[in-house]
Amino acid sequence: MSGRTPRLFEVFGFTTTHEALAAEQLLKDLGVPLTPIPAPRALGGALCGIALRLDPPDVPRAEELLERAGMSPAARGSIEDV
Repeated sequence: MSGRTPRLFEVFGFTTTHEALAAEQLLKDLGVPLTPIPAPRALGGALCGIALRLDPPDVPRAEELLERAGMSPAARGSIEDV
């Protein structure tokens, strides 16, 4: 057992792998910390297999940067993870 306590994260899901990878690269290049993860089923079945996990305080900045770039997640949700 790892002993790490689960925390709440926000997850962005995308329709295509291309969109997910482009969003990941943009946000990383602009200093937004994130972790690519397998897309949780709870986000919906019409998404690609990649989602981006972000700390809740980083979400407003990520949304703003994606919007400025003409990108937006197709789905968004919250998960507990370590």
